[in-house]
Amino acid sequence: MELCVTPGAISQQVKLLEESIGVALIQRSGRAIELTDAGLLLQPQLTQALDWISVALDSVTRKRNKSTIKLTLLPTLAEKWLMPRLAGFHGAHPELDIQIMTSFRSVELEEEDVDMASWIGPNLPPGVSGVRLFDDEFMPVCSPALLNGPIPLHKPSDLARFTLLKAVPRADYWSAWLTQVGEPDLKAAHSLSFGSSSLAIQAAIDGVGIALVQHAYIKTNLAGGTLVAPFDVKVRGKNGYYLGWSAARPVSEALALFRDWILEEVSRPD
Repeated sequence: MELCVTPGAISQQVKLLEESIGVALIQRSGRAIELTDAGLLLQPQLTQALDWISVALDSVTRKRNKSTIKLTLLPTLAEKWLMPRLAGFHGAHPELDIQIMTSFRSVELEEEDVDMASWIGPNLPPGVSGVRLFDDEFMPVCSPALLNGPIPLHKPSDLARFTLLKAVPRADYWSAWLTQVGEPDLKAAHSLSFGSSSLAIQAAIDGVGIALVQHAYIKTNLAGGTLVAPFDVKVRGKNGYYLGWSAARPVSEALALFRDWILEEVSRPD
């Protein structure tokens, strides 16, 4: 988003914000300006908020391009499922403009300028057509170095000596998995919680601990060897992961192309 204001005006607004919250957001080092720890903490949240404002303003100030597809997806679904596949679609249809926003919130397709959104649930909500991408299926994974390290990891009870990594939206899945393998009362040495599954996956790749994550998100990692599964046991839920579009709104040619491509991707064998 272009602010169309001078650097001096921006500095004044930052100063007012700092005075309002009582925390310094920037610091000067010679002629350079750097973010403080508080500024670094706020940056991603404010950037996402400004992006949403930009999209909203764009939707009301100019006519929608018929070659544009607007998606609002769960962050890890976008990163781990869609992005590895998107190059194929873009290569076949470079003329299409795809705009991808990420959010955990529920999207109202009839009220928002969004063509397609993601859902988790047993079914899609009323008024939404769509495709089920994959089932709710979680499994523990870790780095090869951790699996082959000095601490044994041969049976589920060995997990008590490791750090368990959790994604906050799915924090209860560890309990379900441990119950399924006969260790409902197991207490891990440590645990770390993350705001999204992608962060938990990256922490597992980095050897921080053992993550319980959606199988569909880590198939590439398992095939490539950056992650391994110490136990071939999955916990399955009743929910599915969906991409949906309005059943009442006419489907544009661009959206039809993208929808058909998604259907082909889902039908491909693993």
